[in-house]
Amino acid sequence: MMRGYGRGYRWQYRMTGLPGWMRESYYPSYNYPPRFSLEEELRMLEEEKQMLENELEGIKRRIEEIKKEIERR
Repeated sequence: MMRGYGRGYRWQYRMTGLPGWMRESYYPSYNYPPRFSLEEELRMLEEEKQMLENELEGIKRRIEEIKKEIERR
């Protein structure tokens, strides 16, 4: 049978909400994760760590602001 004919194929769009070219299995050779050197991976992880620490500091500041606001009441 030709592709697109047969039981159930025509319902894949409705099930996934994506046309065939956007579904993951349509281009299987393009699904490989990128390769990084150890130095690149280390740099990326350090940047991610710094971003998370900055965000945590912002959360801590907001918690303190809320506590102060509650104490004023």
